Amino acid sequence: MAEGLLVYLRLAAAAVRANARRPVFLAARTLASGTIVAAEVAGMVLLLDRFGTVGGWRAAEVVLLAGLAFASQGLALTLGTRLEADDLSLLVRKGTFDQVLTRPVSPLGWIVASYVDTRYLGRLLAGVGAVVWAGARAGVEWTPGRVGLAALAVTCAAAIVFGVLLLSAAFTFLTVQGSEATNVLVYGGTYLTSYPMQIYGSALRLLFLWVVPLGLAIYVPALGVLGRQGPPGLPASLVWLTAPAAAAFLAAGGLAWRGGVRRYVGAGS
Repeated sequence: MAEGLLVYLRLAAAAVRANARRPVFLAARTLASGTIVAAEVAGMVLLLDRFGTVGGWRAAEVVLLAGLAFASQGLALTLGTRLEADDLSLLVRKGTFDQVLTRPVSPLGWIVASYVDTRYLGRLLAGVGAVVWAGARAGVEWTPGRVGLAALAVTCAAAIVFGVLLLSAAFTFLTVQGSEATNVLVYGGTYLTSYPMQIYGSALRLLFLWVVPLGLAIYVPALGVLGRQGPPGLPASLVWLTAPAAAAFLAAGGLAWRGGVRRYVGAGS
């Protein structure tokens, strides 16, 4: 196991070195990724300063939610960007995935480690910066417990986004042409969970709390960070469900990936 892990670490290091060969280009892409987050956060602040609160949440509290969401998305895409529908579809159509299957490593491990996209670290860092800024404005005292809750939110939400990418990849193996429908969850879901869950209808809450549990991973830990109790039916005490729900969704994505690989038909078939 240790030897296998070392192989993936070497692949990831090679991918990072390849990205770093053009440092100016890499820096520009990373900065652009972070700037997009900064622009969206600025838009939220301007909107909420104009209208006051949303669902009883002030601007700084909403920005904290958004920062957790963007940071988790950046972490997931740094590792899983090659699993997005268009990218994996290109691997399948060009026959590149056939070559992946001949390598003496896990196909998923090889794709993740070989295509680490460090530009998304800009999104991760911008999200963390938004959390720090919003925490200061919201009067959050960063105790070890609250830092742990924020880290739990980012880690678990990233695992869920990665699980969505795995489900998307499994579907792409069957259709060859990637479906943009998964972007509704990867990007739309992240944006939706940047706002308090109580402002949505019951159908959306059901989807993003219990089916694709991004809300459970971001909103519930944020309640603990901000010292809120949560609305009826969605108390802060549900935080103990965050990690199991994320693990279960990621496992479902992994099973879907394995099923897709078993049904994969190579370019030369």
